[in-house]
Amino acid sequence: MSRPPSPMLSVPEKKTAAAELFRDRHFFNSAFFTDLREARASLSTASSQTTTQDPSARRALLLRYHRLLASVRDDPCAFDDNLSFTWNDAFRPHLKRTAASLRFEKAALMFNVGAASSRIAVAVDRAAEGGVKAACGEFQRAAGAFRAAAEMMEGEEGTVDMGPEAAAMLERLMLAQAQECCFERALAAGTSPAACSKVAKQAALYYEEAYASVVIPPLQNHFERSWISQIQFKSALLNAEASYRYAIDLHEKTEIGEEIARLQFGIDAIVDAKRTARGAPGSLYDVASRLEQDMNQNLERALNENNRIYLLRVPAAKLLAPLPAASLVRSASISEILDVKAETGHQSS
Repeated sequence: MSRPPSPMLSVPEKKTAAAELFRDRHFFNSAFFTDLREARASLSTASSQTTTQDPSARRALLLRYHRLLASVRDDPCAFDDNLSFTWNDAFRPHLKRTAASLRFEKAALMFNVGAASSRIAVAVDRAAEGGVKAACGEFQRAAGAFRAAAEMMEGEEGTVDMGPEAAAMLERLMLAQAQECCFERALAAGTSPAACSKVAKQAALYYEEAYASVVIPPLQNHFERSWISQIQFKSALLNAEASYRYAIDLHEKTEIGEEIARLQFGIDAIVDAKRTARGAPGSLYDVASRLEQDMNQNLERALNENNRIYLLRVPAAKLLAPLPAASLVRSASISEILDVKAETGHQSS
């Protein structure tokens, strides 16, 4: 049994100030460097339009500038003592960092490629044919971009959003959403409950890792409360989904005692999330309520059968073994991120 697509998170882009590249006359008449300067100028001009601009067009702009930068052999800052690059924190725009470093510029650019990819993924209609697959691919591309940005920032000082902790959290979040897409696809395809449980459990683990990072320094209080609540809620919801699907498989095997324990565990997870994850989207509460209702129905049936027929002992929740998990996603490589031929045909404008 499938369920309606749940809301996903996209990452805001970093904004940048204008940087007048190559004021040195040595470069002024070069067609290549003119293109580079124009690409940088258009990047900063469009920085204020990221929320309205088509994310596919935005990423194309970012990738064009990236290709031009890849052809630059020397750091332009070495030729212009006044040249530096300023980028604002994506989540706290009042915080910014200015550095005379081409590596810093490339890392911020790659961060925005990841942000644009996440916006493309969220814009995809996952209910349409091929939509889930397209969104999954874009989330994996976003995960790879955030990882690449962190690698580029090694030895560089930046804003919090570009630190190793934030990069790891964003990568895990994108993988969680990609894995959740795999779960949606498995449900729609009628995959066995046991297999669906493994996919859901891995999505829950990715969400748990992301949540564990945002509630401790240096990320604590850096993200909007709605972000934290959604990540927390998704962790509980996917854990409950995993328990529910696993319990269905247990019922088929007449392992009613453990089925009861798994269902109760999943119900408790949802109840706790609805109580503590304040500020999550209302549609998530609707999905959770429907799942809770289904689990309660199965629990009532299992309890009745156990009391009348099986009389099996119900194990305590703390004695339950961890559910098996199966990851179906990975962070995209740099070549996959930069491969414009991989553009999805399911993007929304």
